[in-house]
Amino acid sequence: MNKLIKMASAAAAALLGGLAVAGAASAQAIDAGDYIPAPDGVQLGLVYAQFSHAGSLYADGDKVDDEAELDTAISIFRYVRFGKIGDKTFNWQVIQPYGRVSAGGSTSALGSATGFADTILVATYWPVENHETGSYFGVSGYAYLPTGEYDGDAAINLGENRWRGVIQAVYSQKLSDRWVGEVAGDVTLFGENDDLGGARLEQDPTWRVQGFARYMIDDANEANLRLMYVRHGETELANLARNDDGETVSAMVTWRHSFRPTLQLMTQLGTDLSVDNGFKEDARLQFQLVNVF
Repeated sequence: MNKLIKMASAAAAALLGGLAVAGAASAQAIDAGDYIPAPDGVQLGLVYAQFSHAGSLYADGDKVDDEAELDTAISIFRYVRFGKIGDKTFNWQVIQPYGRVSAGGSTSALGSATGFADTILVATYWPVENHETGSYFGVSGYAYLPTGEYDGDAAINLGENRWRGVIQAVYSQKLSDRWVGEVAGDVTLFGENDDLGGARLEQDPTWRVQGFARYMIDDANEANLRLMYVRHGETELANLARNDDGETVSAMVTWRHSFRPTLQLMTQLGTDLSVDNGFKEDARLQFQLVNVF
């Protein structure tokens, strides 16, 4: 009986939450090397392809449904431009996700959604950049604009129908000729979604920590590992707490190959290691193409 209650609770949380799946393309889940500043005037054009499959549903840290499925296919288009404020580097970015999310198995009633997710604006400033020691410290601000496609009566949406702001800080340190260590931390603040089945959704801040170990194989190839911890803020629907706060721990390995100095490809494979509430990803496959101009 207790398991049945947890299954119903988890399914209800997924339905009521609208599955805010734009988070699958969350920009602050960074890649190794993202906070190494480029010279003044450099521009980047990036295209991502992300695919993931979740095959189970968790509530309060327990698996309550091993037939629940959620599949995502997201494309992301990203533009970055670097400049200078005095002798310090900054950049500004525009990020636009587009894709499809569909539920299956025991949760097929959640349906699917296809379209644009919320547009993301980013600005980064480096108060510390020492090329001789390989030491870099950068701070970013993110603004998620409620521009994505959204239906308040649908269980799955690409847009979130709310503003979101993020402050992120990252430190990168060269450890040897081949090894680099990086650590990132951020906090996300959420605006209100005033149209979730006719009710208002609020959410407490979410915290994230990421750690990277990078190994430079040669001038054209790099392998790295990312571990990520997220503490999700509890949500309230119509002023009623939903007790859906919790933790997610995930891992991702990356191989980066440079075809030439201005063109590189990243191939990435990841998985969720533990989930307290919601869908647990069995596998995530990502490709990222970067062009420098």
